[in-house]
Amino acid sequence: MSNIRRMLQITRVDLSYFFRTKWLIGTLIGLNVTDMLVVGIVYKGMMPVSVEGVLNYFQFYAPGVVITGLFFASFDVGRRVHLGLTEGVSQYYLTLPVSLNEVVLAHLLSAGLGGAIYASILTLVSAALIPQLLSLSTLALIPFMFVLSMGLAGIAAVLNLFSKTGDRYFTFADGIQTVMVSMSTVAYPLSIVSSYFPSPVVTVIKLNPLSQGAEALRAIVNGAPVNSGFNIPTLLVTSLVLLAAGVVSYRHVFTKLRDVGKI
Repeated sequence: MSNIRRMLQITRVDLSYFFRTKWLIGTLIGLNVTDMLVVGIVYKGMMPVSVEGVLNYFQFYAPGVVITGLFFASFDVGRRVHLGLTEGVSQYYLTLPVSLNEVVLAHLLSAGLGGAIYASILTLVSAALIPQLLSLSTLALIPFMFVLSMGLAGIAAVLNLFSKTGDRYFTFADGIQTVMVSMSTVAYPLSIVSSYFPSPVVTVIKLNPLSQGAEALRAIVNGAPVNSGFNIPTLLVTSLVLLAAGVVSYRHVFTKLRDVGKI
């Protein structure tokens, strides 16, 4: 029980770094809302009517911004782990009376909580513009957002495995974030994406966890059942696969750090 308490303490400290600077969180939320308003309103008159019936582009795009915010928040843990590896914080964690697996889980739990909390805050702010988001369906979706955030953090763990020290992590992270957001339905409906890409690419876009999360929120906005816009098992499976990759990657990184002293 004491080990679990120590693991949760690491999670709390890790999580506090993201939410410690209140003005930064406020700025990030302000940027996300501005993105919703500017892109949503400008594109509203430009987006053609699709077979999915997307008439109000603002209501379509806002859920995508919420999921993108969750993605970036969960990735922030990977950035902090990278800094911890270069600044000696991770080495300190490994000297504590806590197992290597618990250190790994603490970081991934922090990512899951950080992404879910940030997405929840952003959803509440967005609800001032889209009242449909204030529903029990949105509340029921939060646990899935938590799992999704932990899965996305697994990608950051893989980057830490390959980037080692130096600035390569930030280069890799920017590239992966760009690809993940671009190859999703965050900004464009699947019916329009299908007209520009071959079917194998469209399948990848559809299975993208960001697409799955955005479609779930859009189903709530449109008043449809939550699972009508996405497949819950698919979201869970893709998130858990990424999470497993993150566990393996962080275990390798911290094991090498413990045995060799550096990565």
